[in-house]
Amino acid sequence: MRTAAKPVAGALARPAALPRRHALAGVPVTPSTPARTIRRPAAGRPGRPSAQLSAAAAEVAAAEEDTRGRIDWFAQWWPIAFVRDIPDKEPYSFRLLDQPIVIWKDQQGVYRCFYDACPHRLVPLSDGRITPEGQLECPYHGWQFKGCGTCTSMPQGGDPSAPRSSATAFQCAVKQDMVWVKLQPAPADGSEPDTSGIRVIPELEEEGWFAFGDMWRDIPYDWATLIENVIDAGHVPFTHHGSVSKRQTSGDYNLRVTERGEWGFRGVWEQGPRRGKLGAQHTLWDAPVLMRHTIDSMDKSGFANITAVYGVPMSAGRCRALVRQPFKFKNKLIPLLFKVLPEWRSHLGNNSVLDEDVIFLHMQERESALRGMGEKPAGQVYFMPAASDAYVAGFRVWLDSVAGGGPWGPMNDSYLLRAGRRLPEKQLLDHYHSHTERCSICRPALRNLRLARAAAAAVGIAAAAVAAVSLFVQYVAPAVTGTAAAAGPSAAGLAAARQAAAAAAAVGQSGWPPLVALAAACAAVAAVAGLVWRWCHRTIPQFYTGERPFARNRVPGEFAPEI
Repeated sequence: MRTAAKPVAGALARPAALPRRHALAGVPVTPSTPARTIRRPAAGRPGRPSAQLSAAAAEVAAAEEDTRGRIDWFAQWWPIAFVRDIPDKEPYSFRLLDQPIVIWKDQQGVYRCFYDACPHRLVPLSDGRITPEGQLECPYHGWQFKGCGTCTSMPQGGDPSAPRSSATAFQCAVKQDMVWVKLQPAPADGSEPDTSGIRVIPELEEEGWFAFGDMWRDIPYDWATLIENVIDAGHVPFTHHGSVSKRQTSGDYNLRVTERGEWGFRGVWEQGPRRGKLGAQHTLWDAPVLMRHTIDSMDKSGFANITAVYGVPMSAGRCRALVRQPFKFKNKLIPLLFKVLPEWRSHLGNNSVLDEDVIFLHMQERESALRGMGEKPAGQVYFMPAASDAYVAGFRVWLDSVAGGGPWGPMNDSYLLRAGRRLPEKQLLDHYHSHTERCSICRPALRNLRLARAAAAAVGIAAAAVAAVSLFVQYVAPAVTGTAAAAGPSAAGLAAARQAAAAAAAVGQSGWPPLVALAAACAAVAAVAGLVWRWCHRTIPQFYTGERPFARNRVPGEFAPEI
């Protein structure tokens, strides 16, 4: 169990070592959520009928003494992106806890992170460039900075050693192929910071385990909504019917929290998915960043799997989900098959799965805020009558008692103002801006598919044209020539007769005249090219947007409980 962090005051406590806005331009500013006393859920509040106290709400009340303190959101390690998705020669911008940051790779191959504002005139450093010397250069006046934040060049004049000339450098590290950032001052000497608090997946360090289909997406709902969703096993057979599950597999969701603390909680679902065919599923909420479900079905089915979701708070009502699917198989050949599968196909599949709940979660989030989520115990806002809601209740206990309601405080009117208006469906289902354009797997795949579509069109048109010309020369041209020969000299008639005889001889040898065989071959090529064009034409839009109806509404199958 991880040792509980020392409580700090405030829903979004500022690192003490960071200067305030008036002390240094371009440093992070704490979101305006005032400190508040810890509000604990209580059973039997006035006006609440005790008969309506659900099992999940009862657990909320019973657990109120189990958690204490506050989390310092700025003192946590957050995964920002997979290493492969951050360009080697370009700055990478991101928004973490409502703070603009820029990540870049210096000449030594070390990833660095700055607050994304030049101390000179506050323009985004992410619009600049990485110089051949491996320094970050501001796009406005060319100031240059080393990885530790020290300014090394002021082309217009000035003293680069002045304290206010330095960029604000944050702690940055690489673990398990992901770039992590902590919004705390980086070591002044540029050395590697302490990474002991990074939430890794230990199994990936063990023999036989491998990660497949690592992907991410920026999602238009809050970090808390993401965690509440992915930790809830009971929604999968219904929301994701026809994609990753089936309604018919819904069974006994007797979820049970087995251990809890400021670090999060553990739980077990004894039956597990697919009505127990795979064995028990163990869940860990490794607060405040990692949710993982683990199934060890090596004895039953010959494999083990982890579904891991890292939730990263970007701003109110917006988060990044980084998804990993580690596997282990008894059969050593199966991992080799995974290596030949195109990863972009799994990215499209994961985006489609995320589409299936993005719209109603965006709406649920606002409805929850309007009904007082964060100002009231979760059991008063939600009606959670069954053990299937135990993990959601456990997460809400942690969020309320330990995390001050979340990075932005409770979901109240202030939260709604910061989250902004409700987005239209087109934006909610966007794939390109939320993933494709910055994904090192999908961006080149999209380019290649567009090239393949154009090439298929060109080949298909050319092949069809050759087939048409071949048939014309074989059948139409001799008829026209024969007609002309009938009115012309006898020599022309003799020539036409010889040509017909030659054609007849060719038919006798091969079955088809050469030009007909050529036309048939070209027609086959045109047909294949047409199929390729059609497949590309249908696949390419998936890199840009999701679409209705979702799988659950177009795949047959109804919930039929066993009697």
